[in-house]
Amino acid sequence: MTLGEKLKEIRKRFGLSQEQLAEIMNVSRQAITKWENDGGIPDVSNLQELSKVFGITVDYLLNDENQLPALSMKKTLDRDKYENKISSYTLILKEYYAEPYEIYNLARSKKMTKLEWILDLFTFGIHDNIDGISDLSPYYLVKKDNLKLLVNIKDWVLEVIELPSNTNDKKFSYGNNKFINCGKLKMN
Repeated sequence: MTLGEKLKEIRKRFGLSQEQLAEIMNVSRQAITKWENDGGIPDVSNLQELSKVFGITVDYLLNDENQLPALSMKKTLDRDKYENKISSYTLILKEYYAEPYEIYNLARSKKMTKLEWILDLFTFGIHDNIDGISDLSPYYLVKKDNLKLLVNIKDWVLEVIELPSNTNDKKFSYGNNKFINCGKLKMN
C-alpha cells in the first residue's frame, strides 16, 4: 500500500472528507488530494502530525505494509468556534458525522475487577459512582455501513476510536470501560 492509499483509507475509515482532513492538518484540500494521489509526500512536520492525530507511527506511514491497524484519532477543537460546551457537542457531531451516519448516546461505566466489584457491593455502589463522576464527558457510537466508531468529547478534544465491525451495538466493552447504548441521537 502506498502512502497515498493509506491516507485515503484512513480518511475514509474515519468518515472524513478531504476538506475535514485538511482542516485537521491545517493544510489545503489540494495538499490532501496530492498526497492521496501519490503526487507528493507530506513534509516531516505533516508526517509527524498525521502520526500524532491518528495514533500510528511515521514508519508505518512510509513503509509498504498493506494491513492497516485499528485506528484512533485525536483532534483538539477550537473552543472559540462554539457558544458553550454543552451545545457544542451536537454541533461537533453534525460537523464530523452528518447523515447518513447514525449516532447513539452511550452510558459509560468502569469495567471492574472481582475485588472492585466486591468493594462496590459492600460500599453500596460508591466506588462505581466515584468513577462515574470523574468522567462526565459524553460518549457516542457512530455507525455507517460496517464502520463503527467510539467517539468521546472531553476538554475540547475529539477522540475517535475505530471499533471492530462485529461490535455489539447495544452493549460492549472497550479498554477499562463498559458501554450501554441509550438510544439514537436526534440531530435536528
